Amino acid sequence: MQTVVVGWQARPWRPAPHNLGRALAALRGGAQAVLLVRGTGQRAYRHALYPTDFSGASLDGLRQALRVLPRMRLTLLHLCRMCGEGRLQAAGVSVDTLDACRRRAEAAARAAGVRFAARAACESRLALLMLRQPWTLAVAGYANMVRADVLVLPAGPAGRWRGAMWRAALRTVLARTDCDVLLLA
Repeated sequence: MQTVVVGWQARPWRPAPHNLGRALAALRGGAQAVLLVRGTGQRAYRHALYPTDFSGASLDGLRQALRVLPRMRLTLLHLCRMCGEGRLQAAGVSVDTLDACRRRAEAAARAAGVRFAARAACESRLALLMLRQPWTLAVAGYANMVRADVLVLPAGPAGRWRGAMWRAALRTVLARTDCDVLLLA
C-alpha cells in the first residue's frame, strides 16, 4: 500500500482548504493513503482516533488504517443520535422517558461497536457520543479533548454533490483540530 506524507503548509489565509486540496490531489494521483503532517518534528504516534458508522466500508477503512499505523492505541468514535428527539420534546414527552430512549439508543450503539471491533480483530477502545451538534464539531472537539495524535478519515464519497459536502466537512474538521490527519482512499 502506498502512503504519501504531505507536510502542512501554514498559509495566512484559509490553510485548511489549501492543505486538504494538496492531500486530495495526492489521493487522486494514486496514493492509497495520505498522512497530512502538521508538525515539523518527528514523533511517535501513540493515539489514533477513527470516527466510524460501523458500516462495511468503515471496517475496510479501519483495516487500511491499521496497516498504515500498526501498534497504535486506537479509539473508535461513534456519534449516535436519538431519532425524533425534537418531535418527542415538542409533543411533551417527559424528560425521564427521553432519557430512557437515549440510554436505549446508546446501548444499541455500544453493542454494535463491540461487534464492529470484534470483526476488525484489533485492540481498540470504543467511545460513543450522543450527538447534539454537527458531527464535524463533535469529532473535532473529541480529538482535541483526548489529544489524539492522528485523526483517521476517509477521503470521501464520489459524486459531485456528496463529494462537495464531504470536502466541506473535512475542511471544518481540519480547521478545528491540531492533530495530524490520515486520509484513506
